[in-house]
Amino acid sequence: MTISLMRRIDRFVGVPFCWASGLAAMVFRRSAPASVDSILVIKFFGLGSILLAAPALRRMRLQFPNARIVFLTFSANAEIVDELPFLDERWFVDPSSLGSFVRSFSMLLARLIRTKIDVVVDLEFFSKFSTFVGSVARPAKHIGFALPTRWRSWNITDAVPLRSDRHVSETFLSTLSPLGIGSEEPLVPRIHFENSTSPSFLPIENMALTREIICVNPNAGVTSLERRWDGDRFAQVIDIMRSENPTALFCLIGSATERKYVDGVRQAIPNNVHDTLNLAGLLTLREIIQLFSLSRLLITNDSGPMHVAAAVGLPTVALFGPESPDFYGPLGNRTINLYAGLRCSPCLNVYDAKVFKCLIGGQCMKEISVGQVVEASRFLLEELNQHRDLVEVLH
Repeated sequence: MTISLMRRIDRFVGVPFCWASGLAAMVFRRSAPASVDSILVIKFFGLGSILLAAPALRRMRLQFPNARIVFLTFSANAEIVDELPFLDERWFVDPSSLGSFVRSFSMLLARLIRTKIDVVVDLEFFSKFSTFVGSVARPAKHIGFALPTRWRSWNITDAVPLRSDRHVSETFLSTLSPLGIGSEEPLVPRIHFENSTSPSFLPIENMALTREIICVNPNAGVTSLERRWDGDRFAQVIDIMRSENPTALFCLIGSATERKYVDGVRQAIPNNVHDTLNLAGLLTLREIIQLFSLSRLLITNDSGPMHVAAAVGLPTVALFGPESPDFYGPLGNRTINLYAGLRCSPCLNVYDAKVFKCLIGGQCMKEISVGQVVEASRFLLEELNQHRDLVEVLH
């Protein structure tokens, strides 16, 4: 199913379902157990958001070492959820088609009815679907973000204020306050890759380890394509960076559905493009993590791979427009966020499912210049060179 169809279903079908589940919850809600033995965490949308929820999941595991923690998400997020070591079970709903959604959702409902869940933590902002699913689990405690509507308040037992002036990782951690969990833990998620040191997924003619790798992600995910910077500008940046880094290998990444768009960016690069690869749709998430662990830099739109790169520790130039880096920026000290900060920014509002409504044609992304991106990239590469020179001197 498309994102727009899912949003319409959530809006028009979700409300009556939440009313019904809310009434049932108020009548049949279980009393609080003596101990928390099972926790269901719900986060359907956003690979990057799931990764940014990792510190909260880690803190949950530390607080409840013996509890069974179940994570419910869409099947498209299976790879990133597998990277989280704090979970006991991973449940999935498949929205790739209406038929697969109905089948997987029916199986989920049956599972929720026969499984005892003590606590539900809903990390979706104001999704009616996640609210309904959480209530079907019949938890003694149902935690979610506060919204002054009956369909929400009838279902939630512990409403947590949504603070948009804090980073989303802190926001996720705040949902654990009803469980007595504070925010003293560090909020930076980390992913480590230790299984291999060679880029075996690259074409054989480009496997030389002497080549430095610079990654470029011109995509922004299907939830909000308006976060994409102009593809021709990415091509200009790559052309300039190629001239300054003649031995570098540029790897363009993306999903299988983004491969055609990424190839258009690659073809827009002037002159030869033999040193630029279109890897969109060819790599698993684990291979992207491997690629990032071997790379020197990522240039990217606001997207899931941006957060993966930050978790790996890859220096990153991130481009923001409709969303604010203060709320959704990558965590780490090796990133540069480029953000025009227009008076109308950020305009992606969680209260209306982040539907993009712009009267000035996405000017916030157009305000970011090729020169700014190149300068930021140069700065990070020079910083890496200085660090490498220092290490060589010390050894």
